[in-house]
Amino acid sequence: MKRAWSIVLVVVFITILLGAIAVGVGYLTGANLELVYDTLGKTPLAGYLQRLMGYWDTAFAWTQQLFTSLFGQAF
Repeated sequence: MKRAWSIVLVVVFITILLGAIAVGVGYLTGANLELVYDTLGKTPLAGYLQRLMGYWDTAFAWTQQLFTSLFGQAF
């Protein structure tokens, strides 16, 4: 039980730390979400995630077309 409480305390501490970082970023950007989105959108990770989401959208559309051609209805 002591170990469980230590895990809970670590999770709470990490949550408080992330909240403080979010508040700090908010103060630095003047609470302008567009500035945050523009800054994060220029990172290589954002480009990778956008391409990955595009791939999944295309794969889903092709899967729907396949099921429609095989079974005559979309799922």
